Parts: sequence; C-alpha cells; structure tokens
Amino acid sequence: MAGIAAEIGGFFGPIIAWFKPTSKPAAKPTKSAKAKPVAKKAYVNETQVMVDVVKHLTEFFRLQEQLANHIREEEEKSKTVYDPNQNYMEAALKRVMALDQMAELEVTIRETMVYQSPPEMGALYSKVFKMRDTIKKEQEGARKDQEAKERYKAWRKREAKRQFLLKEAYLGGTVVLILYIWMWFLFIKK
Repeated sequence: MAGIAAEIGGFFGPIIAWFKPTSKPAAKPTKSAKAKPVAKKAYVNETQVMVDVVKHLTEFFRLQEQLANHIREEEEKSKTVYDPNQNYMEAALKRVMALDQMAELEVTIRETMVYQSPPEMGALYSKVFKMRDTIKKEQEGARKDQEAKERYKAWRKREAKRQFLLKEAYLGGTVVLILYIWMWFLFIKK
C-alpha cells in the first residue's frame, strides 16, 4: 500500500499519506538545511509605467493630429485655390493615402490601448476617446468661431477699402463738378 501511495504522489500524495500507517514520525526539517532562495519580485513603479504609456500615446496622438490637419488643409486648398497645373489623380491618390493612414492609426491606437495598456489604467480607450470627442467638439466650435472672426475681419477690410474708394469717387466727382461750374461762371462773366 505504501508503494502505491508513493507512486501516485503529486496532488493526492498528502491525502493518501494520511491514510497509510506510519511506523515512525515524519522528520522535521532542521535549521541546517538550506532553504531555497526566494526569487525577488521585480519592483514595478506603476506611476512610471502610466507616465510612459501616456507619453507614447501623446506622441502618437500628435502625429495623428498632424495627419488630420494635413488632410483638412488639402481639402480646404482644393475648395478655395484653383491650380490649373494640378494633377487630379495625384491629388486624389495623396488624399486617399492620407485617409488610409489615418484609419490604420485609429486601428493601431485602439488595439494598443485595449490590449497592451496596463490593467491599472482601466478602460483607457473608452475614457480617452470619450474625452477626445468632447474636446474635438469644443475645438471644432472654437476653430469655426476663429475662422468666422477672420472672415469678418477680411470682410471689414474689403468693406473699408470699398468705402474709401467710394468716397474718393464722390470727392473726385465733386471736384469735377465744382470745376465745371467755375468754368461756366468764368465763361458767363466774359
């Protein structure tokens, strides 16, 4: 029976050993026996890990924003500036490539934030993108307000120039009329 218990060992060994008859008490470990060294756990500074993740994500988002600005500039340029030498296929290809890169960046960042961020950071992707949408709406409103102000300033400048030219025309017409009347008075006086 003792042979079978030794043979089974493993998980059931202590349970089977309890049932087997013992003739001598089990030997207690002595202090002279060397204990196995316990492997030290590597100290991980969670705050530093989070700071590093945020730093890399910030860099990534900065690149993504630069790409978005480039796409927006190209669209605005296409809408407002006529270029007779522009190759439409080349412009379309560049814009499609930029949009594809933007989509790839979105997928990469989502996968990184969901699967590779430390668990201490929680639902980082959801929180960040929810806040990003809020900030994006705010910034879009601010950008539109700024563009409206710039358009208003440009309109005011054009309007001031138009008013100045109109006043010049009135003044020139008045001077011509006065000279004409003065010439008539000189002609009649003779």
